[in-house]
Amino acid sequence: GIAAEAVQYGQADGGGGDEMALIQFLLQMNGGQTDAAPWNDITIRNQARWGALQAVLIIREYQECYDALVDAMESGGSLGDCIYAIEKAGRDSGKLSLTKPLGLIIDEGVHGEWKTDLPDEGEEIEIPGTVMKQVQAKPEFDPEQSLETLAEYKKQMEDRLKTIESELQRLD
Repeated sequence: GIAAEAVQYGQADGGGGDEMALIQFLLQMNGGQTDAAPWNDITIRNQARWGALQAVLIIREYQECYDALVDAMESGGSLGDCIYAIEKAGRDSGKLSLTKPLGLIIDEGVHGEWKTDLPDEGEEIEIPGTVMKQVQAKPEFDPEQSLETLAEYKKQMEDRLKTIESELQRLD
């Protein structure tokens, strides 16, 4: 929402609720058992900036799809109607799915530096303190693999729900 408002009007006045939801979500991630550094105000702000930038870039790249989404929402369309509108606008305008990032931000200067000259597949990206590798994008969508992955997720969720249900019964 914030990104769309910024693209449409040149500034974003709202978004307080979006920001609070993000902060709550990221802070809740601190409770898990992980080796990752905990979220704090700096890392949350950086994550929010990254997310907003990605959203703006995607909206700009897929403006026709965004406009179709807005039209579908304004006419009271269902979630399915909105998805259909986005996909149809993408097909009609010849837009393909993104297979690689539009760019990346490296930790240089006060606010970081935006790089659009991405390395070739397999080539390393040198960023102070890290080395990243440009990975090869999947050449095409594999529906069988997708169904297998979804079936695995479904099984995991069912198992998790059984565990929660057992725990709730134990507490009663």
